[in-house]
Amino acid sequence: MKRAYHDILLTDGTLLAGPVIVETNRDGSIVGWHLLEAEEPFTEWVGGTYTMEK
Repeated sequence: MKRAYHDILLTDGTLLAGPVIVETNRDGSIVGWHLLEAEEPFTEWVGGTYTMEK
């Protein structure tokens, strides 16, 4: 699943300005993320800040 957020807070405490896409598997575990550069199909806009788990 792909969701879009305004920003992402990395596990080391770094806040990166987005927008960013966070991709998760069916279990909800993160499989990757990247900066949003153009519209991406099948992406849900959530907004706010995504906080990565340690």
